[in-house]
Amino acid sequence: MALLLAVTVIPITISMILSNHYIKNQVTEQAIHENQKLLSLGKNNISRYMETINETSLDVYNNLNTSSSLYALIERGQSPNVNAFAFDEKNNMLIYTSMLNIYQSTRGIHQIYLEIGKNRLSYLLARGLFRSGVELESEWPESKKDNPNPFVEATHESVTYALDWSSSVKKESVFTLQRPIIRTPSDQVIGYLSMDINSAELNRVCKQLTLADEEQMYIIDREQNIICAENGVGIDSVKDMPWADKVTESASGNGVVKWTDDSFSGIIIYDTLQTNYMDWIVVKQLPYSYLYESADAIRTINTSILIVFITFVVVASVFVSYHFTKPIKRLIGHINQVQAGNFNIVVPVQGRDEVGILARRFNTMIQTIKELINSEYRLEIANKTNQLRAMQAQINPHFLYNALQSIGTLALQAKAPKVYSLISALAKMMRYNMNTSETIVSFAVELNHAKAYLELQQQRFNEGLSVVYAIEPDALAIKVPKMLLQPLIENYFKHGYENAGGSGWIRIAADIAGGEWLTIRVEDNGSGVDSVKLRELHSLLQRSGAGLLEEQSHIGISNVWMRLKLYYNDAAEMSVDSAAAGGFSVTIRIPMSSELEEQS
Repeated sequence: MALLLAVTVIPITISMILSNHYIKNQVTEQAIHENQKLLSLGKNNISRYMETINETSLDVYNNLNTSSSLYALIERGQSPNVNAFAFDEKNNMLIYTSMLNIYQSTRGIHQIYLEIGKNRLSYLLARGLFRSGVELESEWPESKKDNPNPFVEATHESVTYALDWSSSVKKESVFTLQRPIIRTPSDQVIGYLSMDINSAELNRVCKQLTLADEEQMYIIDREQNIICAENGVGIDSVKDMPWADKVTESASGNGVVKWTDDSFSGIIIYDTLQTNYMDWIVVKQLPYSYLYESADAIRTINTSILIVFITFVVVASVFVSYHFTKPIKRLIGHINQVQAGNFNIVVPVQGRDEVGILARRFNTMIQTIKELINSEYRLEIANKTNQLRAMQAQINPHFLYNALQSIGTLALQAKAPKVYSLISALAKMMRYNMNTSETIVSFAVELNHAKAYLELQQQRFNEGLSVVYAIEPDALAIKVPKMLLQPLIENYFKHGYENAGGSGWIRIAADIAGGEWLTIRVEDNGSGVDSVKLRELHSLLQRSGAGLLEEQSHIGISNVWMRLKLYYNDAAEMSVDSAAAGGFSVTIRIPMSSELEEQS
């Protein structure tokens, strides 16, 4: 019973462990794949949004050559030779109009702050507020005053600039695009533009990138300041989080990090968003506890099923032990008797259960074994009888051959050389056929056998048969399989010979083509075959060896073709042709490079 429990429970337990591991891996891979696609989509949305804001800030450079353009005003106002108060009084409304156009061109701008020159002129525009100032302290970061490159400040509470002394502008959560205004085409900084952008739009994108409350989403810069966060911990930076260094210092633009420590355990997926004015990293955290919820549920179900199954197996094992062991032991006792050589036993059959079926099958098997023993005995007797008959049959051909030799001698003594010639031809054919120990012969030997056969046929048909030989001398020494020519020649007399209307002829040719092929051609002027039978023959030459064995209607050609495939595999070639006016030809091409082996 313990063994039955082991072979049942252990495989199921292993299966559950492997299944749980596989499900977790699949869930992880799928989550990574889907979230990478989601981050890529979100990154593109953020990039388009930020590019819109960047292009808005570049409106400063619109209409460069127009004297009333904002760029032209900044270029004049920054000059030390211009009176700042007079300039402000004269151009205040023009600057207001240009800044208002920028403010209204993009949704989400909270306030715009413009500095012309260094500590010369300052302008602030917000909803319902526009103020200007002269010779105020610069709000621009001191370390970046001569740097011509724009940059983005991380999300922060909006600044109350010096011009807003009454704090009229409501404080909002913003990020700031800081753009130095340069004198084109040089890099000389002549002013500063600060655009505070409400972070609500970025927060909306972050929210779209999180599919559940358990997922955490961050957009951070390289200084690990938070641009926006969803389901985060409510802090301004991630500098205290150990995984932040891993992400920000990564050389690759995107990746996946499997992280486990006290602060977080799960998968971190990140992608970078880089332009000339920002270097951000989009980070998403997927806790293992969230990823593996479905796998844990499946594991719980499997465990419950295992407990139920173990209970069932225990009950079934007890039942089997008490109800099946006894009849099986009785059956084993009968098997031991059979093993000792007693085949005259019969197992008593009780019931229709599996043990009863086994007993009935055992009785049937004993009966079958007894019949097989008797059959084997009869087969052994028959085999010995056949061997005796084969030995007797082997004597008869030799007797006929020797008798023909004696008759030939009498024919010579009776001065009948023609009879002697025919008997000699017949004797040669019999000797050639009886020599079963030799299956590979030279083409000269095979040709002599064909000549003996044709000599008999010429005697039969008198002047009604002509034979033509066109044999290259070099072809005679080539080794070929035995009995290639006679079946093809015999076909002519079986199917194609016509004695009426003229004499028949058959031509046997052999030559060596290019030193690589022995080409043998047997052709006649018989009745030939019609197009249907010719197609059948072409189909026959495309069959495998098994299909050739089943052929009954073209035995001669199929026999020759099968033996060619046996000796040469697919290297040898055979083709047939028949003209509409009559005649039939068979062409065989044998590769001379193939070395033949005797087939036993």
